[in-house]
Amino acid sequence: MLILQDFKNAVKLLEVKSGKQRIRLETARAELVKINTCGTQMDGNTSHNEEEEFIDALGDEMPEVFKNIDGNFDKLDNIDLMLE
Repeated sequence: MLILQDFKNAVKLLEVKSGKQRIRLETARAELVKINTCGTQMDGNTSHNEEEEFIDALGDEMPEVFKNIDGNFDKLDNIDLMLE
């Protein structure tokens, strides 16, 4: 009986952690969208080579970052299904 109660408590804790992680991912994605938008707007409007390199790197790497975030959402969905 105690093991079953421990299991239920562990599941509840995992549900809470999963929800918090989802919120953090949503916040991070929203902030990264803002950064990506600014980078897109700055493309061609840079005054230094370093700025241009940064904008180019940002444009190259952001699709991979968003892909990873989406993959993490998929993993959280799978965790939520297992917890049910």
